[in-house]
Amino acid sequence: MYAIALACVARSALAVSEPSSHVLAYQDDRLSVRLTEVPLEEVMADLEQASGAEVHGTVRPSRDVSAEFYDVPLVEALYRLLGGQNFVLVYGKGEHLRAVELLGGPQALIRTSAAPGPAPAVATSGVPRDPGGAVAALDGHPPVSVSGRLAQALGTEAATFRQLFDVASHNEDAAVRAEAMRAFIRALDAEPEFRELVLRTLNTMDDFTLTEMLSGLAGNRAEEIAAQIAAHAHGSELRSKARAILLRLGGSRAANTADARPTT
Repeated sequence: MYAIALACVARSALAVSEPSSHVLAYQDDRLSVRLTEVPLEEVMADLEQASGAEVHGTVRPSRDVSAEFYDVPLVEALYRLLGGQNFVLVYGKGEHLRAVELLGGPQALIRTSAAPGPAPAVATSGVPRDPGGAVAALDGHPPVSVSGRLAQALGTEAATFRQLFDVASHNEDAAVRAEAMRAFIRALDAEPEFRELVLRTLNTMDDFTLTEMLSGLAGNRAEEIAAQIAAHAHGSELRSKARAILLRLGGSRAANTADARPTT
């Protein structure tokens, strides 16, 4: 009943502006539009204003759009409007839309939605496990290809970042754990634009919060995972964050060991 009522309100709101060929209404993570040959950049600017969220990135390709729909979930609405362009939705506290990240390349269901859904899990220290949205970003990425022993352990040749992380954290076979983390890092390094998005979310947290988040997610294997990232990640910024976590988890010996990574 609530959804029906909301749709009626949206239709009424659009009807009030009947002479206009450009109307957009956003409420409760749902979108209603009536557009006739409107530049897509202008539509995204209107969404930014209506939702209070920031829109990052560039519309690719630039074009005019015509569409009319009412009370459609934002993810589906953006699929209709953006067509083949990847995007990520980032939510903050209170499940409030914080940003829309426009990415390049063909659409591959890259969408980050911390809402709707259950609230982020909380570590034992009381620090949210995903205060910056990094986990949500990774969870929204489509599966990546895996092979060999790792694929056998997973029972699939395509795994999500969450599946790779879970294997790296909880599998009893150390070799499988190591391969899962290397696959995780390779997949992240293979998409620089997506990696930068993840790094931006990590940069919103200090070292203490990052350490608490990793400990909450990986338990007693947090140090092992941080060491893997410090040893194998190509980006110096990500390695630096991993070494900072190692210092908190295992002292200077662990961080010095990570610094002795082989060059590749």
